Amino acid sequence: MKRILFAVIGLLALFTIIRAYAQDQEVENRYIIHPGILEFETTEGGARLAFGFLERAEEKGSGRTWNLFPLRLSLRAGKQSFLIGMNGLSFLSPAGLRIGRPVTIRGVKRGDVISIGGEVTVEGTVEGDVWALGANIELLPGATVAGDAVALGGTVEADRRSEIGGNKQSLPNLKIPFLSLLGSEHSAATFRFIMEILGVCLFLLTLFLFVHFAPDHLSRLGGVLSSGWKASILYLVLAILIVPVLVALLIASVAGILIIPFVSILLMFLAYVGYVSMAVRLGLWLRKSSPEVGPGEAYTTGLLGLLVLKGPIVLGILFTLLAADFFQGIGRFLSVVGTVAMSAATLYGFGGILYYIRAQARGG
Repeated sequence: MKRILFAVIGLLALFTIIRAYAQDQEVENRYIIHPGILEFETTEGGARLAFGFLERAEEKGSGRTWNLFPLRLSLRAGKQSFLIGMNGLSFLSPAGLRIGRPVTIRGVKRGDVISIGGEVTVEGTVEGDVWALGANIELLPGATVAGDAVALGGTVEADRRSEIGGNKQSLPNLKIPFLSLLGSEHSAATFRFIMEILGVCLFLLTLFLFVHFAPDHLSRLGGVLSSGWKASILYLVLAILIVPVLVALLIASVAGILIIPFVSILLMFLAYVGYVSMAVRLGLWLRKSSPEVGPGEAYTTGLLGLLVLKGPIVLGILFTLLAADFFQGIGRFLSVVGTVAMSAATLYGFGGILYYIRAQARGG
């Protein structure tokens, strides 16, 4: 059964992006969700987002390059259509994604630059692509973009003394839904607030599944996080030391690089389960209850722990929406406190779940 499951996941990872652009159908009003595909189509336009685990590309002079968590975005407005591709890890790079703020590139920027609702000005060198959604791109004299310069809902203005290694393309009349919201004065705070709400929904779903389908494991994890804190920290330190070495060894092998996306997903899953378990444990500590509680009490306890961990971040975002500098300062402080608390809880929970898995393997 496990082999069949892994085979299905592998096939989905290989063919989701191919399926996303291999279909030519009549346009109709529809909203479709497939494994690896989100699609919205109307008679006036539409969008299609495809994502996968791994992709190999052939580049001139570079041989074969691997793209982890590839994303493909297809936009259509009337008779105009546009397709862009990006590496999903680009969103994690410093200054790789900006929302609602102008971006100025000086010196050398390695990787892609993605701006939503903010003008992009390149004075130096970008060793990648530059994408602007709902904004313009300007290349000053001496600027260099190694890849493509793409403006959706804006224009690309390049000085004759600048250089673009790839394609220069723009669709100034393209209308992108909700872009006015992301390009507003409080776009970054609004976007963060939406993401936090989605995070709360995911937490509630995960906690519900734990409480109703694995209450024993949740109770034991709470006990491990409470009494086995030394072992949890030790396993966390070992993971921090071993995981980078393991990833480097996988990258060095052709077959190993195929496993990296699955390893990444597994580590993120374990870290998130540890975070949920830590929230429940924190709620039990505040209520001074033992890990052996009923489903209803376990659920409310998890909500209490979530309120302590995520509450400062949500309050910080709301404070930053106020005009007064005093309240914005309080909002930034609360956001930092909440981020530190959530990071600490996730890391400690990750170490605890590694220790728990090891104890279960040994029959302890």
